[in-house]
Amino acid sequence: MPNDIVDHTDGLLPSRSASALSLCSQSTQYTDIYGEDDITTMIAEVPWVDDSIYDDQDITMTVDETNAPIEPRESKKRRRDYEDGNTDERPNKCLNSTQESDRSTKTVIDEAGLKRTDTGSTAVAATPPTKTKSACGTSADTSARCAGVTLGSFSTASGSISTSSSASESPAQIDEEEPPVATLVPQAESASVEVFKPPKPIIIAHSRNLMAWLERLPWGVRWEISRYVNNIRGFGVDKFKIDDLKELCKLGKNAAAAPHVTQIVERLKPKKVDDSSDDEFAEAYSREKSARSPWEELDREDEVFCTHEHGALGCNDDDAVYEDDPGWYGGKVHFTVKVVISKETGQFGFVLDHPALGSSNRFMRRRGSQRFIRARIQKDALKRKGDQLSDFFRRPLVINGAVFRAFFAKEQNVFYVRTNECVQGHGQDLRIVQSQSSEQKKEWSLLRFLRWHNDLELNNDQTMSKWAARFALGLSNSVPGIRIKTENIRFEDDIICPAFKPDPHATKKPKPPSEMQMTDGCGFANRAVMQLLYDRFPWFIQPTAVQCRIGGAKGLLLVRHDLPPEDEVEPTVWLRPSQVKIKYTPDELKDRILPADADPALCILDILRTSRLRCPAKLSTETITNLAENGVPFTSFAELMRVDIDKRVSALLDWGESDDPSKRNSEMKLLWDALAKEGGIMSARLSREDCGRARASGYVVEDQEDDEWDDEDGLTQLDKSLREQSSAWWEDLVSGCPSSLEETCMTLLDSGFRPESCNVLRAKLREVARKAVRTFDTRYRFAVPMSCSAFIVPDPYGVLLPGEIHVKSSQRNLPDQQGRLTDIVKGDVLVTRHPCKVPSDVQKVRAVEHLKLSHYVDVIVVSTASHEHEGKSLDRHLASLTGGGDYDGDTMEVFWDPTIVKHFQSPDPERFAKEPPDVQNCLLKNAETVKDFNSSVSQDTTEYFKIYSLQKYLLGALQDRSLVGQYSTWWENSTYHNGYRHPDTIFLAYMFCAILDGSKTGVTVRPDKYREHCSNRIWQSRSPRWKETLEAEEQLDTTNKKHLTRHASLPPFVMDYLRFKIIKEKCSEACVQIDKKLKTDVPTEDTDLSHPWKDACERAAQLTKLGTDHMQDELSEIKKHVEHMYKEERAQLNSAAAAAGSKHAQKGKVAFTDLRIETRQDILRSLSKKFHSKPAGLLCFDAPEARRVKASYAYIYDRTSSKKVWTRFPWNVAMRALCEIKADAIGFPKTVAYDFYHFMRIDKAYLRKHGEESAW
Repeated sequence: MPNDIVDHTDGLLPSRSASALSLCSQSTQYTDIYGEDDITTMIAEVPWVDDSIYDDQDITMTVDETNAPIEPRESKKRRRDYEDGNTDERPNKCLNSTQESDRSTKTVIDEAGLKRTDTGSTAVAATPPTKTKSACGTSADTSARCAGVTLGSFSTASGSISTSSSASESPAQIDEEEPPVATLVPQAESASVEVFKPPKPIIIAHSRNLMAWLERLPWGVRWEISRYVNNIRGFGVDKFKIDDLKELCKLGKNAAAAPHVTQIVERLKPKKVDDSSDDEFAEAYSREKSARSPWEELDREDEVFCTHEHGALGCNDDDAVYEDDPGWYGGKVHFTVKVVISKETGQFGFVLDHPALGSSNRFMRRRGSQRFIRARIQKDALKRKGDQLSDFFRRPLVINGAVFRAFFAKEQNVFYVRTNECVQGHGQDLRIVQSQSSEQKKEWSLLRFLRWHNDLELNNDQTMSKWAARFALGLSNSVPGIRIKTENIRFEDDIICPAFKPDPHATKKPKPPSEMQMTDGCGFANRAVMQLLYDRFPWFIQPTAVQCRIGGAKGLLLVRHDLPPEDEVEPTVWLRPSQVKIKYTPDELKDRILPADADPALCILDILRTSRLRCPAKLSTETITNLAENGVPFTSFAELMRVDIDKRVSALLDWGESDDPSKRNSEMKLLWDALAKEGGIMSARLSREDCGRARASGYVVEDQEDDEWDDEDGLTQLDKSLREQSSAWWEDLVSGCPSSLEETCMTLLDSGFRPESCNVLRAKLREVARKAVRTFDTRYRFAVPMSCSAFIVPDPYGVLLPGEIHVKSSQRNLPDQQGRLTDIVKGDVLVTRHPCKVPSDVQKVRAVEHLKLSHYVDVIVVSTASHEHEGKSLDRHLASLTGGGDYDGDTMEVFWDPTIVKHFQSPDPERFAKEPPDVQNCLLKNAETVKDFNSSVSQDTTEYFKIYSLQKYLLGALQDRSLVGQYSTWWENSTYHNGYRHPDTIFLAYMFCAILDGSKTGVTVRPDKYREHCSNRIWQSRSPRWKETLEAEEQLDTTNKKHLTRHASLPPFVMDYLRFKIIKEKCSEACVQIDKKLKTDVPTEDTDLSHPWKDACERAAQLTKLGTDHMQDELSEIKKHVEHMYKEERAQLNSAAAAAGSKHAQKGKVAFTDLRIETRQDILRSLSKKFHSKPAGLLCFDAPEARRVKASYAYIYDRTSSKKVWTRFPWNVAMRALCEIKADAIGFPKTVAYDFYHFMRIDKAYLRKHGEESAW
């Protein structure tokens, strides 16, 4: 045992005052720079606990803060509960502000007429002066007119954009004190080497005295200790005694020791900690825990890394470490933290999350899951202190001896990597140094990690913004596919538009603009690659294209079918210059892409998604607006929407009209299938079982209009998969009650219940149907039968003419104009993609069938010739005209419905497909190159200064995600009031696209221009009525703000017509139909369900006559227990709803079903466990019979006690038993194991026989 540990057990520890005297002994790496006063302040203001125990309990470091800016209003976008998060409700265990925390702010009016705080926070619009500044900064008179109509000022000659309208024509006055929705996160500041001070570390949990023991523990155990220290007030690392740590060391692996941390904490703290490992129902939840628990996976990684540095990369099928699981790969355990604002101090804080299994990425497979942390910035932190985030994340993070540094940011996510640094000393003697321990020698320095992925020397022609953005390649949600030899990673030049004329005298080969790279982002793979991938993944057919990462390249690989036999011997890929983002050799790409000794991680083809064709596609509000503004009649959309609503509702309500028993039986199977489709049940089940591979396997169908315009790297999908791994999305295996409405209905149906006679099934089916209708009333998304969507790829053979595309499906699922299903699309079609914000984002082209392209299925092949308009070449490819797309994995939608296509009038791309010059005037972009950076940073500067300098760029993409949404909302407002072709509208469309790509390009909005945009009364107005959901409208109706109105000179707006004439009418009609079919409760008792209890009572009465009351006594116990549980359930549900109602008083009365699903599930699971745990020790009933008798009486008691004849009580606590009773009563039930049942579905042949199969 180390000597210092012996000293600890003897209690010979320095006191706080003694620690303060050790200041001068600190390492010069921090003390020589900070000085005595700085460190004394830093230590003195740490919240110390009783130093009679230990002097170095978990230390909460300080952060410099200022007062928060004025609280911005809530965004009108629908919120995602999981992602947004609210103010931290925990007791303060976060970072405390110690400097300038009480500094007051004052409001001043600047020269632009904007109110701002003297701390430089985001401006608030004040009453604008008579003359306003345009978006490009020029003055404009508000009385200017265009075409004789007052629309606010703009000049077609100068291209200037107005930022206000006159008061007389403004339809809605914006609140003068209302700040913008989004927060501009400023770029981190630079510091010269002369005045540089290393940022102070943030210490979540640390104990020098216990470190010798903590270092012996697996990382998962150390994280759990830190998590409890972080989450429980007054609970420091010092609370763990050496005997506790010895106990954990003996348990060894994460799987045994990490859950045991909870038991130790429970022993040390009187408050119960969430853990059910000792629960009598633990076995019931073992499957769920196995799918969610990260500990065994973490142990597997530890074992592999001990013997094989590259063992977690995957694609090592012949290696001994893969004997029991040849397809295994690592990097699937996610350690995440939330960045919040402490409720008590108002300062930044970290909240450590429980580790979870999820998707994988290259970095985590190469270095291990435990070396990465993802920080998710909560909305509240962004709103209140977004201007201080950049400097905050420059500070190293210390968790129980491990040092992490931030290396990449994207929007509201910041990624940390573990370094080879360690913490020495304690109290005032705390310092971060380069470690010499054997454990730390396995770690890389931050600079080595950065050099390994994107070497500054080899990539000095990149801008620093691009250099930093390339770290997204290693974080992409991916699955290892196959390993390819470096000599088989070959070069294929891009096809460049002939109109591109490079300067012959240029010293450096000029790069063509993206729109002139006719194969931008798409390379080739031979059939050997696709066959090996098909063998590895659960795809239905061999893919035509895959979205992937390999080496420093990204984009699509398209199969080639014309290669000579010698090129099909080994898996080979051909990469284009437009795909290669990082160079790993000093050679030209055409000579060598990867060195012969390249790291194995760079040679693996990482798969993101595979080609698949979805039919039909759905129209979004942006696409509807575009089509309507380009001549498509409103009635075309109305008819499509009516058909889609009718189809979805009728699938859920077409039953119960026939007296034919055979027909009635088939109706329930068709209803079961409709529910499975409506809820996406099968995909959800597959995703829950294997969330890490769900995206690559094709289980996940991403909605491009779901407020997430750009999730190429899968961060949003990662959040969804982690959320769906939570308990809230798994069935309660004690009660047998599923989580979702659709799945609950399916469970009841396949047990024999029918909606005509089962109240709970009627109620839940009604909610499913009403929810389907609400999607039309809130999202305005409806299917177009004659449409599809798929990856867009360039013509591999150059056989398509300008304006031609080739669309072929791998199955006959494409309806033609006669209603026949085919596999090929022919004739005039419209193509588009998201975002679709300018008139030219929809293009009319011709779909053709070409024999040479017959093997290219489930993709949309477009011509590599320059696209044309009215016979004139536009000198750019087709994809660039549809929302600025390319071929690196973009999805395109194709519509061939004649009611849409024949009316569409193609706009002039020359007018709308070029970015207005004012856009660049409003953007900030750091054009510094890597070469410039290398020249500015001396080679002999300290490593800490280099890290600090690089983090300015690595964290440059830190951005409030709602900034993108705000410009989208402004675009919607301008479209509605000013018109779709108005210069303001076009300007905002291109601003939106520039900000959307900001994380890749390093572009952000100039603060002064952003403040000008915020002062525009039209853009910043309350949204048009059609845009607001009913809930948002009710909330905002309490203010005096009026809805934005349509300008009098403009024709009616398509969404007004659809929302208030078609959707309102059709949705109301559908809701009446639903209520008529399902609203009335069924008063008749289900005798099948009451039979087990009545039968038991009869048998007990007979036994009583025979002289024994034992069975009767046990029935009395059951009866008493059920009645008690009924009352407890009512009380708990009402209490939870009341608590939520008081917390959110502005929302009014809150029902239990309005609570978050996690909250509801916790309560219901607790009740079901209590219900099934008693009465214990029954002699007259075995466990299965006792379960059924209790369920039966719960059903009977509920009927007699409820005012409505029924509640959800018996189903919440005993659904499985009630379903068993029903299936037995119907006769001849078939017992099916859980594993089999969840992956059963109704065969398509049956659906075709008994009803038209749903195409959606």
